[in-house]
Amino acid sequence: MNTIRLLLRQVTSHFCFLYCLWFGVVPFVGATPQEAELPLPRSLPVQNYEQQLYPWLMRQEYKALGWHRDKEVRDTGPYVNGDYYGTHPAVRIFYSPGVMKWLENDRQGDIPDGAMIIKEMYLPPAVIYQELEQDPKYQKSPKQYEKDLGELISGWTVMVRDQQGSKDGWFWTGPNAPKQGQSIAEATKAQLDDYSHPLYSSFGDMCLRCHASAESGFTFSALSNIKGMEPNQEPIRFLVDPSWRNPAKLTDDDYYPLTKLKGNAFAENLFGLTPWQRPWASRPPEEKASEYFASNPVDLAPMLLSHMRDLTEDSPLPEESLSSANNAITSQFKMAGITSPRAFPSQWADHVVAGPDGAQAFITSDNCLGCHGGLGGNPYGLVMFAQTGPAYGEGYNLSEYGEWRWSPMGLAGRDPIFHAQLESEMAYLEMDAKRMPSPLKGTLVENKTAVRNTCLSCHGAMGQRQLTIDAEKDRTLNPDFQVDFFYLSTKLNLKEKEPENYRYHEYGELAREGISCLVCHRIKGPSHQQVENWQPEYRDWVTRKADKSLAYMLFHNTTGRFIRGENEILYGPFDDVATKPMAHSLGLTPEGQPYTRDSQMCGTCHTINLPNIGATEDTFPILTAAETNPALKVYPHSIEQATFLEWQNSIFAANPDKKKTEFASCQDCHMPNAFQNFEGSVNIEPLRSQIASIQDVNYPESEHRLPNSDITVPLRENYRRHELVGLNVFMVEMFDQFPEILGVDKTDPMTSATNGADLAVENMLLQAKMKTADLKVDVLERNGNTLRARVTIRNKAGHRFPSGVAFRRAFIEFTVLDGETSIWSSGSTNQAGVIIGGDGKPLKTEFLSSPDDYQPHYQTITSQDQVQIYEELTQNAQYEFTTSFIHRVHHIKDNRLLPKGWRKSEHFKNQGELMVEFMEATDPLGVGDDPDYQDQGKRFPGQDAVIYEVTLPEKYSSSALNVRARLYYQAIPPYWIKQRLDAAPNGEATQRLLHLITHLDLNNTPMESWKLKIQEASLNLP
Repeated sequence: MNTIRLLLRQVTSHFCFLYCLWFGVVPFVGATPQEAELPLPRSLPVQNYEQQLYPWLMRQEYKALGWHRDKEVRDTGPYVNGDYYGTHPAVRIFYSPGVMKWLENDRQGDIPDGAMIIKEMYLPPAVIYQELEQDPKYQKSPKQYEKDLGELISGWTVMVRDQQGSKDGWFWTGPNAPKQGQSIAEATKAQLDDYSHPLYSSFGDMCLRCHASAESGFTFSALSNIKGMEPNQEPIRFLVDPSWRNPAKLTDDDYYPLTKLKGNAFAENLFGLTPWQRPWASRPPEEKASEYFASNPVDLAPMLLSHMRDLTEDSPLPEESLSSANNAITSQFKMAGITSPRAFPSQWADHVVAGPDGAQAFITSDNCLGCHGGLGGNPYGLVMFAQTGPAYGEGYNLSEYGEWRWSPMGLAGRDPIFHAQLESEMAYLEMDAKRMPSPLKGTLVENKTAVRNTCLSCHGAMGQRQLTIDAEKDRTLNPDFQVDFFYLSTKLNLKEKEPENYRYHEYGELAREGISCLVCHRIKGPSHQQVENWQPEYRDWVTRKADKSLAYMLFHNTTGRFIRGENEILYGPFDDVATKPMAHSLGLTPEGQPYTRDSQMCGTCHTINLPNIGATEDTFPILTAAETNPALKVYPHSIEQATFLEWQNSIFAANPDKKKTEFASCQDCHMPNAFQNFEGSVNIEPLRSQIASIQDVNYPESEHRLPNSDITVPLRENYRRHELVGLNVFMVEMFDQFPEILGVDKTDPMTSATNGADLAVENMLLQAKMKTADLKVDVLERNGNTLRARVTIRNKAGHRFPSGVAFRRAFIEFTVLDGETSIWSSGSTNQAGVIIGGDGKPLKTEFLSSPDDYQPHYQTITSQDQVQIYEELTQNAQYEFTTSFIHRVHHIKDNRLLPKGWRKSEHFKNQGELMVEFMEATDPLGVGDDPDYQDQGKRFPGQDAVIYEVTLPEKYSSSALNVRARLYYQAIPPYWIKQRLDAAPNGEATQRLLHLITHLDLNNTPMESWKLKIQEASLNLP
């Protein structure tokens, strides 16, 4: 039956084709339709291809090739109250011979390379052009209608077949028609792609968000739409109300090229409805207002002024950086001669797509953006977005891509703080090589390579890993990822010079994405068999009382070492997902796995086990044994970052399967199922949403769409936001104020929202305010000019506070005030964030200049030069304080606030030596006999109390005073900045960071003076 149907269809189509030729309705000369004589897109850089394609389209040369086209200009969705709900504007499509052959063959087989689908796009609705065709002059001369219709094209969307370019095998492109008074050459030049925006022309385009829902071929093209085919069938019709019949559209330049119809009496009649004949909701605001208030007079001034205040109220976050360097910073750190910073390429240069055989191990996030980037309101829809006003994109983008993009994970590959740290590590290794004797084991090159690739396995995860994978197959590739790769991009024009390392540009594009979508969603949990078959080197490493799966993970899957699943599989938390659109477009099948919801997955990168270069004793032999890099395995190891271990050693990791516990996973806190904006005007809990915005069952009808069951995306009550933030507001503010230098685009391509960075900072401020710590101050005694007060800090985080890299710190500012005047203070800072003493000068302990120049842990503070700083401090082999991650030889202090339920590492002795060694990283150090840091059993409260004994001048003996305590946080304290200047003062990453630091505007923000306030409490003195 199928064969007979195909034969009948082919005979019918050929008959119709001859009929069209005879009556001249197919505009071409020649006996056979021809494919376009254009190169394949893959053969040229994108600008060079556009320079050939765009003028060809604008001259409408495709019309001379005898291609089939649609029966008429048609709609792709409804037009209601002045809004168009189509998937495209009104369209008329031309089909090249290769596409037609495929369509006539019942969509079977391959579409040949070079075949094209060209959508002419028109301002909607299509009825404009359908009614215009009824003009008697066009009835007499169809060729004149065709000519005049060509003048009304607003742009083109084009699909060009090039099967080796991507998994879907299409190149997606299309320019706008020339603007009023613009030549074809000018229009072409103005629209050539650059990296200031998402590429207009590319493989793996965001168009796949919808086109992946087609049943085959990534096109909804149907013979029923095509002139001369299936003559008894008509294109799908949609609701169109008369709101388009507004005469202003023929005079308002915003509606060009419809303004070309002005003076055409027939057209003016079509648009000639008065406001009272068009739907009320579609009328311009001024028309509605004038009509209403003419009969209902009211004083509008107070209302309008109030509204304007709401719109213009200053944001607490500045949008622009300082025009000149901050003198408080430059003078404090004696900075001079800062060079012009080297900029990262734009995020839109990060474009690695799934190949013809499917996705490789890693591809860039713009492959995910189309479906997982949200929609910001009508007429396009509202998905993963909290809309707060009438305009599209007015509100908060809560999509997976939208929040990840501005999270520290999404920014990790471009993080200027990380790049400066890595530059310093390389400088420290060079210093090691010059020491006599050198502490290095192996050559300098071997050590640099090992350290750099270890660091980049997280911060440049996809690029570093993909290079390692590819180099195993291609021996001409050097697997050593170089920092210079971060500055490579696909060239856009043949005239661009290729640097010597250009062949590595794809790895740079991947690396700039940081911890991107396909890092986490590739992670596969170890199998039961892997865990059970693992035999530790010594029997006492892991006992029967240990959680062997946890022990296995700690030994095998930390420091960024994770099990990567198959290239064809993408892991997520849900089992019941629509798999076909992703499988079609990327060759990836989404698959649910519990491990994606497990905190162990986060522990992969948030447990960092690193070498201690210069150490002579191997204190933690199991940690050393866990190292897999031969160049690093020769050094004693210790845990450099222990956030996952800190959580594991807290009440929040206990009893996950029991009710009425305090269990909270990493995902529960950092991927919440709720949203509240900073002002509190929006509060959503639980946050219900779809997890993708594809062309699903809610879209306008289209032909050849996948069955409903394959494209149904349910509303989920357990939608998880990808906010993924800590408290590093300073870094995110750098991206917000220096987008050109750091290569980010502040306008979201799917929702048009421009507040992504602000939302990330507000997420952090909310976390600081509500989820980090509580502070309480009590006055214990006042006797004349002396007083005793107690400040208690309770840690609310699921790990230490601060956590992560060792140089993060928090400190207490305790102040006695006479009115608004400070008369005694411990922990005050200057404008550069440097803690000062009673004399107003920086404390020498702020720069850790000698082995004894630091603030110890205090139980009682009696001097303004004493400050309670919660921090970790380490020294290198020379007993110099260091911020190096790989020279942590002597551990001096760690009094960071412990989490609730913490137990001393000895508590894990019955689980084996492996757990003891890992958990020793959670033990405090240098805290003396402070009871707040002693193991108190499972009820350990996770707090610290500090006594302040203050002696004031006699004149304040009977004054009415008050005390105030504040807890502050610093992500990059002064000594860290100084050590970057000492290590690599002229390095390009250091110079870039110094430029950002000296020009970052934190005035009148919650981060003023380079410190973030966590909590505050005050009391009047008795």
